[in-house]
Amino acid sequence: MTAPVDAAAHAAELHSRAIVIDCHSDILMPIADGHIRMADDVQVPDPAAWQPPFLMPPPESKYTKWPRGSAFGTIGQYGLPHFLRGGLTAQVCAIYVDDRQLHDALRRSLDMVWWLHREVEDNERLELATTAADIRRAKEQGKVAAVMALEGLEPVGYDLKMLDLFYKLGVRMAGMAHNRRNYYCDGTMHGIHTGGLTDPGKQAIRRMNELRMVVDVGHFDARGFWDALEVSSAPVVLSHRSPRAFFPLRPEDSRLHPSYDVTRGRERLEALAQNGGVFGVFFLGARHVGDVVDDIEYVIDLVGPEHVGLGSDLYGLSGAPKGLEDISKVPAITEELVRRGHPDEVVLKVLGENFLRVFEQVWGG
Repeated sequence: MTAPVDAAAHAAELHSRAIVIDCHSDILMPIADGHIRMADDVQVPDPAAWQPPFLMPPPESKYTKWPRGSAFGTIGQYGLPHFLRGGLTAQVCAIYVDDRQLHDALRRSLDMVWWLHREVEDNERLELATTAADIRRAKEQGKVAAVMALEGLEPVGYDLKMLDLFYKLGVRMAGMAHNRRNYYCDGTMHGIHTGGLTDPGKQAIRRMNELRMVVDVGHFDARGFWDALEVSSAPVVLSHRSPRAFFPLRPEDSRLHPSYDVTRGRERLEALAQNGGVFGVFFLGARHVGDVVDDIEYVIDLVGPEHVGLGSDLYGLSGAPKGLEDISKVPAITEELVRRGHPDEVVLKVLGENFLRVFEQVWGG
């Protein structure tokens, strides 16, 4: 691979014509909480200078970057101005219910659905995408397409008819669990190596296939991953994970071993590729943009460039890579891929064409 002479200029031109899809953001949480609106261009304090308020409550979970992540979350990292500056064509917006809201999971999730519909009404450059054609049209018109995705089926409760209702409201992707165990499957919980899909979980995947809703295996444990690929008749996505951490060539190569079951990493990536699926590489926790591109290249080297994309999952500046502090910095990935000599067609696949292929196959249009 040989980089173009003027890699920066070539990358900028390539990025401007690319369909760019990011497969995971929690932007709907602060919007539903009333902290920001999609059109706000918020500048949050520098982590090095910020001090938490004296009466600030403790973190909600160990996955929250304490204390700054608890205070700001995704604020300042996502939003319509960030999407437009970053050249995004489509942003997948998660509908996630945290532990303290599980008692009212359906209401909380519907609140986020309502807010995204409201944001689409209030912003002429934001559209709700329910077909692949919607994403292509957004690119042509200089708009950003928003895709709604359930991150965990807790809002569905014990009644799969609720999946049908969420589909009618515009939800086009669903992961069955976050990190906690639920009625449908086990998530990627620390220190727990049991479970997989329950019988209702298998029924849920079959219903998602019937509805033409994309199945997201991003938070499945290893056993659940295999179960999902066995049950699903359609390509799946793994919306946001670190491939080297969760799918290592050897378990001991992973910083998560032995807390997580990270065995058979190569085999699982190969199974995802055979399914026609796509792996969304996340940014959270990486040191700099080069680390993210290393993860992208790891998937390319093992299963080819047709099965990797972007799944940022930024949550607080303290956990963001240098050079990828917010989603507007996505062109840095394009430039790094170009500098490393990847052909244009590979870069375009990574930026969004791979996810768009799955969306087109599953949703139609």
